[in-house]
Amino acid sequence: MLDTNFDHMVTAKMIKLIYTLALLVISLLTLVMVWYGVAFLEWNTTLGVMTLIASPFVWLFQVLMTRMTLEFLINQFKVSEYLRIIKDKI
Repeated sequence: MLDTNFDHMVTAKMIKLIYTLALLVISLLTLVMVWYGVAFLEWNTTLGVMTLIASPFVWLFQVLMTRMTLEFLINQFKVSEYLRIIKDKI
């Protein structure tokens, strides 16, 4: 944390925790969506069924977007690391 040259990246080490927290939040929000879908069944059956059908797709989309974003971030760190290694060899 006291590395003022930013030679060691903290984000790359914390990415597992960030992904786990994101999965937890996404799953909780999807459970809320399912709960609303069940509640909608009493009020409007079509809306309730559509919400229940859409819930797993929304979860999958959010997980995929989160994973792709974090993979892109890690890829950027690895490119930077590999460029530093190439620079040090020259």
